[in-house]
Amino acid sequence: MDGFNKNATSINGHLIGQLGKNDNCPPDLISLEEILQEIFSIIDQVRALIGGRMIVLECEDTPSLIAHYEKHGFSILPIRECVDQAQYVTMYTVVTS
Repeated sequence: MDGFNKNATSINGHLIGQLGKNDNCPPDLISLEEILQEIFSIIDQVRALIGGRMIVLECEDTPSLIAHYEKHGFSILPIRECVDQAQYVTMYTVVTS
């Protein structure tokens, strides 16, 4: 990855995990953009205290969902496939500011 030492064996980062939206909520109540803005705001505060340059999340392996995250700067993290995680994709973004 650009901006990291090629000999680095680990990178400090923040794991979001999986985002979800309750299907009982109206579709226009909150958008992925608003959720990510809140997450990035909180992570900025955390980074000021403990550092970290990467944000990682998992999502379903659905092209439309992956495209939404890519629109917000996330990329697919190539990892060795595990049978249990075949339905999920790990994505990341590097925080530069």
